[in-house]
Amino acid sequence: MPIRIRTRHPRPGGLTGTAALIGACALALAGCGDGGDASPKADGTPAAATTTATATPSSRPTPKASPTPSAVTMSDQTGAVLGSAIAVADGKGLDYAVYLQGTGLSLAGGGKQASSYGPGEEVCEQVDDPADTNPSFDVAFTVPREGRDCAGRPLHTPTPTPTPTPTKTRANGTGGTSGGGGTSAGGTGACELTSPAGNCYADGQFCAGKHRGLSTHGRGGEYLTCASDSDGRWRWSDGVPG
Repeated sequence: MPIRIRTRHPRPGGLTGTAALIGACALALAGCGDGGDASPKADGTPAAATTTATATPSSRPTPKASPTPSAVTMSDQTGAVLGSAIAVADGKGLDYAVYLQGTGLSLAGGGKQASSYGPGEEVCEQVDDPADTNPSFDVAFTVPREGRDCAGRPLHTPTPTPTPTPTKTRANGTGGTSGGGGTSAGGTGACELTSPAGNCYADGQFCAGKHRGLSTHGRGGEYLTCASDSDGRWRWSDGVPG
């Protein structure tokens, strides 16, 4: 029995189609890889561009002007006591100074500061300095000068000095002071020395201890001397026995 040999011939389009399919897949894989790398870049670039386009520059707020602080003032303390005026100034936080009244206090720097003062002294005048013209104080008070009031008048009228009593001269010329007016002595003038009661002495009358050894005219005009008698007692005597 004859044997039939059948030879298979490849189809021309089979290998070609397979190769084409493999090539297409390879290209597809290559394209996918490229596409994966390229996609972020493609997406990133527009995003960056969008951010740049929409960004707005930051703006600083305009600072507000600070309000000018109002000057601190205090009520007028003229006529009040200094201690009260100082307490008000301290309560307001003001620097104060005390000057003498009538010495020309001014914001330009005039006036004489008081070296000492008491809380009970009267405030004659108050000078405020809200514009800080004088760096020495914010407010100044004046007080009277020593011994005077706010108007400059003396506080006390000086007591007049008494006129001394003129010294009388005794008859013997040694001088002495009369103890009083007394009674006239018989045309010879007033008696120079008198008793503690203010009367002229008489002959035989006891004399005061301060008059021992002195002489005067008696109430009758006789000339008397205070001398010790025979009993040792001091009496006025005209020198005539009896």
